[in-house]
Parts: sequence; structure tokens; C-alpha cells
Amino acid sequence: MSTVNAGSPFGEVPALAAKKPIWKRLADPKIAILIVGFLIIWKIASTLVPGYNVPKISDVVSHLTTIVTTPEGLQNLFTTLGRVGLGLVCSFVVGLLLGLFAGANSRAAGYLLPVIRFIQGIPALSWVIIAVIWFANIELRVFFVMILVTLPGFALQTYDSYRAIPAELRDMARSFRPGRWSLFREITLPSITPGLFTAWKVNMGLGIRMVLIAELVGATIGVGSQLLAAQQLFDMAAVVSWTLLLAICMLILQAGVDAIESYALRYRATPQVAAKQARGSADLVSSKG
Repeated sequence: MSTVNAGSPFGEVPALAAKKPIWKRLADPKIAILIVGFLIIWKIASTLVPGYNVPKISDVVSHLTTIVTTPEGLQNLFTTLGRVGLGLVCSFVVGLLLGLFAGANSRAAGYLLPVIRFIQGIPALSWVIIAVIWFANIELRVFFVMILVTLPGFALQTYDSYRAIPAELRDMARSFRPGRWSLFREITLPSITPGLFTAWKVNMGLGIRMVLIAELVGATIGVGSQLLAAQQLFDMAAVVSWTLLLAICMLILQAGVDAIESYALRYRATPQVAAKQARGSADLVSSKG
């Protein structure tokens, strides 16, 4: 772990405190109490109301086991996750380029930003309906919806992060006459990276929801199609099983993004370290005074 010790009156200080892994956070006693309480309420409710409203825990566990141990179940799950991943990656690349172009060129921003904000303002369900009318292929429908719904978030976050870079910092860097790639690598990329991680965290959940909605219309494979089949059969256990499985996958993906973010931004001091540095500097100034 990197440290900050340049002239520090309190010696070496960790530059970034290690985040607790997600499994340790879930093991927190408060979380455990909430989970146990929820399971107790679920158990009681399942004995008081019909199974098509609140399924038994054992039925949900049985469905989950079937999903993760059969080729068909895994195919549906990974098909949906693959659609989400492909759509997010493509949206990220296009959104990053548009955001950087708009941030670096004010004339381009005057044309691009109104269009991006207009696209963002259209309800996601409208894009699903448009996709159904325009495209017969389910893959094109899902890809179209994913791009149109998630791209504005990446583009606007990149634009805002780029515009937030202090002009003095850019001027100082240009005084060393760096190449375009060096300027991007040393100044632009570190400045926009925190915003990009924020956009990924927001768009991951949004992307999964939109893929499910798109799969509800015409898809024969994927979690959305399985949820539609379960709804038609009033199979609440299957609905809860697929929902829990997607929630677990979302937590795993979120943990992965958190881990990458912690590594990429390990140079940043945590608020606790920054406060300690400020107190140390203030004490040093007071002692000299």
C-alpha cells in the first residue's frame, strides 16, 4: 500500500485505507440480524397466504438449485448477463468518446449535449416499444435499448468530469510541452476516472433492468423470458428465484467494480487520512508560530 510521508509531521500515512470486502460487509452483525428477521417474516407470511403470492423458502431454494445446476438455467442467466455486458461496453466506448469530444470542443458541445439530454429524457419504456416496432431480431432490440438508455449517462458523466479539470492544471501541464497522449494519460484520464466509475455503478443496475424489460417482449431465451413464463404460470417461486439470482450477480459485479476502483484510485487519500493530514499540518504551523 502506498504511503504519504513527504514532510509529514506524523510520519507515514496510508494513502488509501483498504475497503472491507463485500463478504465482510455482509457479515456485519446488523446485516445478519436484518437477513434473519426478513427470513422469519418470510417464513410466517408463506404459511398464512397462498404460495402463488408468497412462496415457501424451500421452493425458492429448490428453484435456485435447479437454475445453477442445469445447462438451460445457466444458459438463460449468462445470455442475459452477456447482453448487459456487451451493451454496457459499447455504450461506455461511444459515451466516453462523445463526452471527451464535447468537453474539449465547446462548439461540438453545443450540438451534442442537447441531443444527448433529449435522448436521456425519453422514457426507457418508450425505447423498448420503438425497438419492438423497428427490429424483428431480439438481439438488435436489446442492443438498441441498452445503447440508448445507458449511453447518455456515460457521455454526460465524462463531459462533466472533463469540464471539472482546473484550467490552471492544464496550463501547467502544457508548459512542459507534452504530447497529446501524455497530456491525456497524466492529466485527463486521472481526472475523469472517478466519474467513469460512478457512471458504471449507475448504469449496471439500469442496464440489467432494461435488458429484462426488452427480453419480456419476444425473447425465447434469457432471464426476462423466464420471468414472463413464470408470470403466466403464476409461479411465484420461480419469479423470486430469478430475481434473487440477478441480485446476487449484481452484488458480485458491484464488488468487482469496487475492487477495480480501489486499485485504480489507490493514490487518493481517504477522508480520515486527509483530516489527519490537515490536523498535522495545522499543529506544525502552530508550533512554528
